[in-house]
Amino acid sequence: MSKTIATSILKTAHWLNTELAKNLTPVDLTSQQLKILSIVAQAAQEKVTVNQIKEQMFEPTSNVSRMLNKLVSKNLIAKTRDETDQRQVYIAMTPAGLTKLCEGKVILDKCFIAMDKLTLEEQKVLVNLLNKVSQ
Repeated sequence: MSKTIATSILKTAHWLNTELAKNLTPVDLTSQQLKILSIVAQAAQEKVTVNQIKEQMFEPTSNVSRMLNKLVSKNLIAKTRDETDQRQVYIAMTPAGLTKLCEGKVILDKCFIAMDKLTLEEQKVLVNLLNKVSQ
């Protein structure tokens, strides 16, 4: 039975990722890039360190650095170095990045409408069960 559960979870995760990727294509974002934009937007002082971003991502360090460089090249984020410690790099949102984040969030909400097939109580049970499995 546990193999059936794991297969169902993986199948659903794959389906969600595929739908999200397909729907984000017109705005030229990946789900990981959208996650980074979201992390930066939620930063307390409108800037966040690279390490703080890495802590919140489920990606290897090299992938996060590559994604940050891609977002810089798209002019969605800006990198600045700390004046007192040049090793410290801060990431800040650009106006274009904020616009792209808003567009991406609209798409994300549309993709997750499928979750509305579950009642609020079913959603709570599912979240609790998934959290229990992952701990």
